Amino acid sequence: MSDKTFLFEILTLQKSFLQQAVRFVIAPGQEGVFEILPDHAPFVFALKPGTLRIHAPDGKDSYVAIGSGFLIVQKERTTVLARSAERPEEIDAERARQAKERAEERLQMRASEIDVARAQAALQRALARLEVVKFHQGERIVSYSMGEKR
Repeated sequence: MSDKTFLFEILTLQKSFLQQAVRFVIAPGQEGVFEILPDHAPFVFALKPGTLRIHAPDGKDSYVAIGSGFLIVQKERTTVLARSAERPEEIDAERARQAKERAEERLQMRASEIDVARAQAALQRALARLEVVKFHQGERIVSYSMGEKR
C-alpha cells in the first residue's frame, strides 16, 4: 500500500469535527459505498447517513457515524459537509438501539400518519451509530472494500 496521504476534514453544522492526514476514506454514498484515495479526481458525492471509515497513515482505522451531506474531493483536500458526525465514544448504544426499534416499528405500521421517509432516515442514523460502536469494540466485521475481514 502506498504511503501517500491527503488532507481530510469533516465539518458539521455545529463545528469543525476533524482535520487530519489520511491514506484513504470509505464513505456511504447515495449511489453506494465508495473509496477516496490520494490524487482522486475532483468530484462531489452525496452522502447518506452511515459509517465513514478513515484509514490513518499509521495503519489504524477509525470510524465515524455521519448524517446526510456531501463529500467534496479537491486537489488539496477532501471535505465532508455533514448534518452530524459522532465518534464511537460519543454514542449512547442503548439509546441508538431504542431509536432503531422505534423506527422499525413505525415502518411496520405503514399508517397514513407515519412519515415513511423520516422513519427510514431515523433507522439509517440508528444503524450507523450501532455499527460505529461495534467497530470500536473490535467486533469482526466485513469491510467495504473487497470483503476482507477486519
